[in-house]
Amino acid sequence: MVVTRLLGGLGNQMFQYAYGLQLARLSSQPLFIDASGFATYDLHALAITNFRISAPQLPPHEWKRIPRRFREGNRWSDTLLACCNSLLRSESRTLSLRRERPFGFAEKYLRSAKGVYLDGYWQSERFFAAVQQQLRSEFRPKHGLSDASLHVAEQIQSEVSVALHVRRGDYVTNPEARKIYRNLGRDYYRKCLDDLRQRSAGLKVFLFSNDVEWCLRELDVGLPFVPVTHNDATTAYEDLYLMSLCDHAIIANSSFSWWGAFLGENACGRRVYHPDPWFHPGSLNGSFIPCEDWISERNLSTSLSARAA
Repeated sequence: MVVTRLLGGLGNQMFQYAYGLQLARLSSQPLFIDASGFATYDLHALAITNFRISAPQLPPHEWKRIPRRFREGNRWSDTLLACCNSLLRSESRTLSLRRERPFGFAEKYLRSAKGVYLDGYWQSERFFAAVQQQLRSEFRPKHGLSDASLHVAEQIQSEVSVALHVRRGDYVTNPEARKIYRNLGRDYYRKCLDDLRQRSAGLKVFLFSNDVEWCLRELDVGLPFVPVTHNDATTAYEDLYLMSLCDHAIIANSSFSWWGAFLGENACGRRVYHPDPWFHPGSLNGSFIPCEDWISERNLSTSLSARAA
């Protein structure tokens, strides 16, 4: 079996699931998800189950195969395991651990493996190139959208729509996050919007952000903005789905908006803009995070300078 450890926000959970699905296919093994870490994790809830994912959660009688360091935090698991093991017998061999060390894509992670437990972030399409179509099918809302989301979806599909995702919050206020993540300012977004406006007419921007007031104040380039504010953390998957419906995307250095762009239709003329570099230089290697056909902030700056000259 292949077991992938889920932790973090929805975007991170999706990357962890995607790599697990790829490795399970390469190894001809069933995939299970381990969501036990959310029992003691307060920042985010398990959210990927709002999609039509096919992999089940690891059954309790198999928990003893998880490497010990990842099950010591489950205060209730040992008692439950003792009960289960008296009724159910499973292979006692502990799963081998595959960790993403260091962070970032490397060919070694594509080697097939059986009986493996995955711990990492796996943030690149290269980690799951063989299962992309399956992921596009599975990462769809399991239940119907709310009336408010259906209304926005109708607007998006009747316009030349742009999904604009701006993440501020902890990227601005958390000292530890600020050491790693660039705080993308108005210049990045305005350059992307200006470039897109020169290439396509009749654009309408659908804004997804945890700081809408800042966006409306700083990002005006003469295009109509529609803030999408009706969803919260429990229904964020609806925002992600709405982002995927848009004709174009301008994303933040965020795994959430990465998936909103990735799941969109690869229509001719579609443009996805991404930050470059993704992280502060000298922190993490983000060179493999953007998809190859997306438009780099760095290349955009070069082309704008050439046009100005």
